[in-house]
Parts: sequence; structure tokens; C-alpha cells
Amino acid sequence: MPKYSTAFGMDVHLRSTTVCALDADTGEAVTRRFPGNPWGEIAGWMDGFPGPSLAAYESGYLGFAPQRELAGLGVECVVAAVSKIPRSAADSASKNDRNDAARMAPEVEGIRDLAGAYDGATARLATAKQRLLAFLAKRGFVYGGTTPAGNPRKYWTYDFLRWLDKVRPEDDGGVRTLAALRNEVEAAAEARADLLSEYRAAVDASPIAAEAAALQSIKGCAFALAAAFSAEVGDFTRFRSGRQVTAYFGLAPSQRSSGDSVRLGGISGAGNALVRKLAVEGSWCYAAARHQPKLMPRDTGVPLEIRMHGRKGSERLLRRRDEMLARGVPAAKANAATAAELVRWLWALGMMCREGAE
Repeated sequence: MPKYSTAFGMDVHLRSTTVCALDADTGEAVTRRFPGNPWGEIAGWMDGFPGPSLAAYESGYLGFAPQRELAGLGVECVVAAVSKIPRSAADSASKNDRNDAARMAPEVEGIRDLAGAYDGATARLATAKQRLLAFLAKRGFVYGGTTPAGNPRKYWTYDFLRWLDKVRPEDDGGVRTLAALRNEVEAAAEARADLLSEYRAAVDASPIAAEAAALQSIKGCAFALAAAFSAEVGDFTRFRSGRQVTAYFGLAPSQRSSGDSVRLGGISGAGNALVRKLAVEGSWCYAAARHQPKLMPRDTGVPLEIRMHGRKGSERLLRRRDEMLARGVPAAKANAATAAELVRWLWALGMMCREGAE
């Protein structure tokens, strides 16, 4: 491992960048705060210290942009995942790995941006639908009843839209509002569908295409979770165990220790919030899942061995959830535990896919 004479730790934000230079021999630290992100000025200031040097900053809002800018100016720089940054004992949330920016291709970082954009489009569509349903409820229009099988009729089906066509508020303002809300829902749905097409095309053309397809072999993991998880992990070999994956995505229990006393709390909530949310949402499918294999399109190209391992994982997760509920574990807690194990299975499937390609 090369010896560095100076190490730079950077606290990077959109409006300011604070850099601390540490002399590896004397331990002397010098800190300077730069307004904004003047990478050229920062690189020039770093040149004033003994070399060779290494700069590092915590992954966050600006992603890999600082690393690319500084690398282009001749500064060796890496992105440190929050998992490997030392924390005090009072900090209950921690993750488990260190991420070198060089391992992530720019197109994979673009997938991460698309994942966030698609999640935002999904949220906007959900908000638009809720606004329309709230308006209908306030005006006394209720879509109720049951299907021939005796189940409650669902919203946003073909029958619901036919019923909605017949809704006629008595006042002109209500008619105009209903039309505007319907247009809002349709526009949000079209924008989300267009973005999904671009998202799928980008994933299919990216280095994580095979992993994203393989991850969908297990129940609870559709395209959105598979793509977001694969893009966030990048190199599946950087994790040594499933426990590291669980902790990295904030699904491991938080911990408070004092002497011989160890107290576990809820999930730490560290790491990528989007992947964690998608994993938790995907795990709820096991509440209504049956002990049957997940059906997958024949043209996915996923090897049979991986698909069979995904089926094994689905069966295990379903069985473990049933066991927890039988012991009286609350449904929400059982679902969090299912999500924690789900991401471990996703990592295992990704590893199988990576090993098969080598």
C-alpha cells in the first residue's frame, strides 16, 4: 500500500467545501473552508502540501462529481462510503464498506440518478391520484361495491375509469376541477411511463444489465428495486457477507452498548434511503404471497441456476415471515426483518451472476 505524506479529508456540500489537510508524519492538521465548489482553487491549495497525497470525501448529494473534477486536475481522490467512516459510540447508525469512486462507471452513476427520478415520478403520480380521490370523497362520489368474487373493487382499473366518466359535479367549478385533476393524473402517468422506458433502456445498455435481470428472480424484487440495488452496489464483490449488505442499506438493528449490556433498537436507517424503501415495499408482497414459484418471462436470459436460487429465496422468506407472525411478531416488524433478508438474497443472486460471467 503506498505511503501518503498528506491526507485530505473533505466535507463537500453544494454551497461550501471544507478541506482538512493532515500531515502523516507530524499529525499536524490544517483546515480551510472554500465557498461553493471551486475545484481548481482546491487542487491548487492541495499542491502546497508534501506529496504524494490522497483526498477522500463522504459519498452524498454530489455523488462522484467532486472525484471526477479533482482527478481531472491531477488529485488522487476517492469516495468513502459512510459505512467505513469511524463513528463515536454514541452514533447508533452505521454501514459497512468503503467505496472507491474509480470502480463506478459514469453510466452506472447515471442509473442511480434515473432511479431517483423514477421514484420522484412515481410519488408525483401517487399524489395526483390521491388529490383526485380526495376531491371525489369531499363531493360525495364513492366508488364502492364488490367484484363477483366478493372482493372490494379496486381503484384505477378500467371499471373505475368508466365509473369516473359518469361522475358529474353539480357546479361548474366542480366540473372544471375534476377535469383538471384527471388531466394531472394522466400527465403524471404518461411522464412516469416515458421515464420508465428510458430507465429500462439505460439499464439494459449498462454494465449492471445482467445483475438487474437476475435479481428479479426472487419475489418482492421488480425492476425498480433490481436496478436501484444493482446501481448502488456496483461491484458485488466489495461485500464479504450478507450481513454487510444489510448494514450498508440501513436494515440492520441499531445498537447501544454499555459494558456488558447490549441493546438493539429499530433498523439503523443508514445508507441509500431509496433502496431501503423499495426493499421494505417489496417485502410486503409476502403478506399475500403463496408457496408458488415466481413466473418470469422466458426471454430474460437469466440462467436456470440463478432462477432456481431465487425460488429458494422466495420460499425461505415466505416461510420465515409465517414463522415470525405465528410467534406473535408484529406485521411491520416481521416485514422489516423480511426486507433485511431480502437484500441479502439480492446480493447473493448478484454474486452468482457476476461469478457466472467470469
